Amino acid sequence: MPLVLSTVSRLTFFLVAFILASSPPAKAVCPAPEIPANSEFFKRDLVFTGSVLSFRELPDTDDAIGGWLYQVKVEKIFRGVARPAVEVFTENSSIRFPLEKNREYLLFADRRAGRFEIDNCGNSALISEAADSLERLNRLLAGKQPSEIEGWIAAETGGIDVSGVLVTIKSQSKSYTAVTDKDGWFHFPAPPGRYKLDFSSKQYYLNGGDDFWYKPEGFVLHAGECASLQVVSVRHLSK
Repeated sequence: MPLVLSTVSRLTFFLVAFILASSPPAKAVCPAPEIPANSEFFKRDLVFTGSVLSFRELPDTDDAIGGWLYQVKVEKIFRGVARPAVEVFTENSSIRFPLEKNREYLLFADRRAGRFEIDNCGNSALISEAADSLERLNRLLAGKQPSEIEGWIAAETGGIDVSGVLVTIKSQSKSYTAVTDKDGWFHFPAPPGRYKLDFSSKQYYLNGGDDFWYKPEGFVLHAGECASLQVVSVRHLSK
């Protein structure tokens, strides 16, 4: 028997369809937590320094968010294929990273839909503000950057003591333990390999609503990389 919609149902259906069609794209967010340049190096497709030659604005379309497309003269390639110039795009959203003509930048780009895209989620910056990142990248390429694992035990609400939490991270052959400092931060050197955070102590949990640079339940650490993790403390304010 065919489905027959009432007048009210048809109006409701078309109203919902109109709202969905006219709603702006979902707000873009950055993965958690913040990471240093020698971490982001392994997460991006192209890492380089360059000067902006020109740019043009691209309007929104039915299929894509608009933004800005830049022609950038390449000065130095850290990761990716060497080339004299490259086009990079940044979308007009909360994670846009706009560039200025005739200024030089350190840029970390992903290849998406056949083009390179940049955002403000990592360590892209003006050269004048990128000294630490450049030092880390140069040490990494020279084989002098240590491999490390670090992370944060975040609190659900303010006023939670996140110090003194015992964190255990396992490789295929060894377990590493660290104790968080007063800010909930932990850090230790580790050799390259596969790792996962051990949740068996039930002192912390994974926030399933977050996106992560490194998934605590399983990640790979490369030589010279710093894996940055984030989980949430189970502690609560005393009533």
